[in-house]
Amino acid sequence: MPMLRGSRFHDTTTCHLLVALSHRFFLCSHLSFKMFIEPSVSAGVFCIWSFLYILSIHYFHYASHRDPTSYFFDPSRAYERRYSSIRIAEADKFLRDANSISQPTRPQNWTPTMCLGIATVARRGEQYVGLTVASLLAGLSETERNSISLHILIGNTDSSKHPIYTERWIGTLPDRLLTYKEGDPDFERIKLWEEGGWYRNKTIYDYTHLLKDCYDTGANYVAMIEDDTLAAKGWLPSALQALDIVESRNTNKKWIYMRLFYVDSLLGWNSEEWPGYLAWSFMVWALLTGMMVASRRAFKVKARTIPTNAIMITSCIFIPAAIALHFLAGRQTVWPLSRGVHEMNKYGCCSQGLVFPRSIIPEFLEQTDLTTDWLVDKMVEKIADREGWTRWAVVPSLLQHIGATSSKGYGFDDSAKTLWNFRFEDYSY
Repeated sequence: MPMLRGSRFHDTTTCHLLVALSHRFFLCSHLSFKMFIEPSVSAGVFCIWSFLYILSIHYFHYASHRDPTSYFFDPSRAYERRYSSIRIAEADKFLRDANSISQPTRPQNWTPTMCLGIATVARRGEQYVGLTVASLLAGLSETERNSISLHILIGNTDSSKHPIYTERWIGTLPDRLLTYKEGDPDFERIKLWEEGGWYRNKTIYDYTHLLKDCYDTGANYVAMIEDDTLAAKGWLPSALQALDIVESRNTNKKWIYMRLFYVDSLLGWNSEEWPGYLAWSFMVWALLTGMMVASRRAFKVKARTIPTNAIMITSCIFIPAAIALHFLAGRQTVWPLSRGVHEMNKYGCCSQGLVFPRSIIPEFLEQTDLTTDWLVDKMVEKIADREGWTRWAVVPSLLQHIGATSSKGYGFDDSAKTLWNFRFEDYSY
């Protein structure tokens, strides 16, 4: 019996010893495994993240090369005239056939739905106004053509100095041709501005003079179009549909215009909004980091093979790097404006195509002046800001800017070449 008790005691001691040794072996094995696996897992996480990051950079080199708000923007490829080249060819053909086009017949006391006003002065080199006019008219149905009145103002005090003055289409395509003549009340002042190079005074005078002339037609809307733009096919029904949307949204507020053209480069990560960008970036970082830490604590058994340093690498390196890549990719790539009509009270540029509602024009004209520090678009924006008038834009743009030489002079040629709407080129051919 004592031996039996001793044997049981011996067996129990042996079992305890084996358990202790097994536990010690397990701890040693776990430590050895952890020492081996943690660097391995961390290295794997690092390699996977790095591969995906490099892949993303290559993707954005392709996807963002036409986004002027992107680090990957490539000017050598971005300004390719895809759709524009098609519309230029169609406009050229329309101009060649202009001699056979007769002006539409209108009933007495006819009132257009929209008056189109185009002010033009002679430029150095190529003149674009013919393409502008032709692109606006080419493809319009008879009903659509009868709903608009096209007014062209030749802004040179000596109209014969403008190359289009002797072109045949000028006598058949516009509904009304305006020129300055000696004896006009402001002729001497206009001539002084022209000869002295006071283009700001002159362009504002031309703009307001033509706007008033279009207003006098009784049209519901006046579209002021610059003479170096190109219209998309079907621009008129699209513009009228967009105007219906604007009217339905502006039941209690005044609005001054709807843009037919805007510049993509101003719709990027603007410095005024960086506090908001930083706040959202921190929230994304905190949320993702918190989710990783919480998951590791909640699923200890399943997540025990994910080492702490892998989470730290992800949190401190890869999440900030991904956020940085988000901004480098460009706002128009990651957060493009959806198709339709948008409020654009800030960052809208320039005055290539603005549609004014009839109701706002008298009040707007009362506040215009000939301040030399203003360009037309800046004058319009300053008045709109002061009065709190809403501004709208059609997305994508219905006009493209094609002028490579500025009507303002040599100093503006470089900026003229970059006034571009990249999404206009995505229209189907």
